[in-house]
Amino acid sequence: MAADTAVPHVVILGGFLTEPLNYRPMRRRLLARGAERVSIAPLHLPDWAVMGMVGMGPLLLRGGRAIRVARRASPLPLLVIGHSMGGIVARLAMARQPLDGRLAGVADDVACLVTLGTPHRFEPDIPWRHPGVRALAHLERVAPGTAFAPATVYLTVGSTLGHPVRLGPIRSLPQLLNRVLLAFVGATPGVRGDGLIGNDVAQLPGADHIELSDVRHGTVGAPWYADDDVIDRWWPTALMMWRKALLARGLDSAGRPGTAWAASLSRPWDVISPVAGSSPAGRSGRPR
Repeated sequence: MAADTAVPHVVILGGFLTEPLNYRPMRRRLLARGAERVSIAPLHLPDWAVMGMVGMGPLLLRGGRAIRVARRASPLPLLVIGHSMGGIVARLAMARQPLDGRLAGVADDVACLVTLGTPHRFEPDIPWRHPGVRALAHLERVAPGTAFAPATVYLTVGSTLGHPVRLGPIRSLPQLLNRVLLAFVGATPGVRGDGLIGNDVAQLPGADHIELSDVRHGTVGAPWYADDDVIDRWWPTALMMWRKALLARGLDSAGRPGTAWAASLSRPWDVISPVAGSSPAGRSGRPR
């Protein structure tokens, strides 16, 4: 199969305080649009809940394992989709330097990274200097912007539906969650967004960007980034860019790496673990 007609194995990394089941409709829609396979990373509510205490290192490893396992099952590098904070987890997993002693280094496994409503920076007025702030500072040092281009291509998707709402009574659970998350990410005055993430911070410097005008941030409530009539506005571009990355890697018609790309690989395919000598020491991060 030639690179320009290939179809990807997709991995979805969900957002803050979500469960994989929130992304099952998205999985069905991607399969209906020709994805070869779609895996949902096992990022669960408890993983996000303990982030404030243990940082994003464990999320990095869990997301990295999901990417590695999917890559081992696929003849081609993956198309990875990160929703909200899942996009940050994906970037951390791709980095080649550790965060808090954890390293996944899966950039070679990812031909295209798509982020949907991901905050690629946090506003300076946020009241909680949470681990996500430190994680983005780490990425700015070790893998800024589109660090792994052209072998990996980057597509960011944001929305200009409206302004984040900070004031007024809270009358529903979704409004309460939105208020909590606004405290987590902050808001840019005067900048429109998806109700939570401003379109400006959803754009990663150097990445191709799609700006939608009518999309909400979360997986509950419509329309959101993976609804039927919305997904068709970014999925064809993501697929085209993924195929472009395959060509940049010099893949042959069977999907095998060309000599130059294979020679650039410098690590085992199945090793993800904390860095030797760091804390916690000796814990294996091999995919299960």
